[in-house]
Amino acid sequence: MKITIKQIAEIAGVHRSTVDKVLHNREGVSDEVRAKVQKIIEDLDYEPNMIGKALASQKNPLTIAVLLLQVDALAEIRRGVEKAKEELSNFGLNIEYYYSNANDDMEQRNTLKLVKKKKVDGVIIAPIDTEGVRIAINDLEDTGIPVITVNTDVSDCKRMAFVGQDGLQAGRVAGSLMGEILGKRGSVAIISGDLSCTAERAKGFEEIIGERFENISIVGIVDTLESGELAFQGTLNILNNYNIDGLFITTGNVNEVMKALKLKGKVNTVKVVCFDLYDDIVGYLKEGAINFTIGQDLQNQGYKAVKTMFDYRFLKKHVESPHIKTAIDIRLRDNV
Repeated sequence: MKITIKQIAEIAGVHRSTVDKVLHNREGVSDEVRAKVQKIIEDLDYEPNMIGKALASQKNPLTIAVLLLQVDALAEIRRGVEKAKEELSNFGLNIEYYYSNANDDMEQRNTLKLVKKKKVDGVIIAPIDTEGVRIAINDLEDTGIPVITVNTDVSDCKRMAFVGQDGLQAGRVAGSLMGEILGKRGSVAIISGDLSCTAERAKGFEEIIGERFENISIVGIVDTLESGELAFQGTLNILNNYNIDGLFITTGNVNEVMKALKLKGKVNTVKVVCFDLYDDIVGYLKEGAINFTIGQDLQNQGYKAVKTMFDYRFLKKHVESPHIKTAIDIRLRDNV
């Protein structure tokens, strides 16, 4: 039997308009009544009239603010966001994009304050892991604006969910690959960044090297701060100071790292493991200059973030897991 709003109202002992406010997360309902009505909705497995909701939402569309970092991953994540937006076009979904520099947390904090003031329905953000951004995210959640982090995360914050790769596990996979292609001995350097995803990859890599490859030493770690110039110069410094056998790149700016290897005549002699499937990386992989790359399904990260937010705000579906994981996709010359 299909349950109606009228029946839910009768069971809860409230007016139909109160149930409608709960379903659409509107103000004017006490926390006690809201919890009571929500429990009845869930217990009876109420499914809203999707056609009616679609027509209503076109008059008052959901607005989701998407805050992305100006890094290599931006374009792919945005493609996934746009794919979800197109699929949900009948519901009048509105996406507002904002961009910030990867090491400018003040810019992100100010943007989060702006979208809070605009009272958007939800925020999707690739955050910088700083105390200021953490406080701003918590403030949004405390005021009833749900936040989903994508690709990068912030530790110990109240965000609803994180959509992205398991960075620690991906780093361990990369360490296993590097250990095997070096014949379980040699010296390696890490080109990394300070975003949560890159730091987790570096940590996982160091863990597996320490656990399984006692004859491999990590001789240097470069923090690029997501800067192409720092990636290039840092790689040159490593090559000038150490005779390395392998290079693990946890971050973007792979092209700049490869330019440094080429300048020093180390292409195809230093083994390289990196991340993502951008055109430049695919080209280096086919040439044999990069030995492995690990895809993280960036488009799907953007897509899943929007769908999860939509399901929560529109369909009242609670997130099943605080970490919605995307693939650890190992690619080499033969399967790129």
